[in-house]
Amino acid sequence: MDIFRFIGIIIVSGIPAIIGGGLFFAIFESWIAVAVWEILLIFGATITAYKVTRTQP
Repeated sequence: MDIFRFIGIIIVSGIPAIIGGGLFFAIFESWIAVAVWEILLIFGATITAYKVTRTQP
């Protein structure tokens, strides 16, 4: 696994986390909605980073 690529994908996912979190709070005015958004984004970014960086046998 290319660790630098994995870390890069996770860092790039921070942009939607910051902007999306602000939008979710502005729309729903609830920290729970923001937390759910962040959890889904972390899960999706981790799965994507893992699939992209895993080595083929």
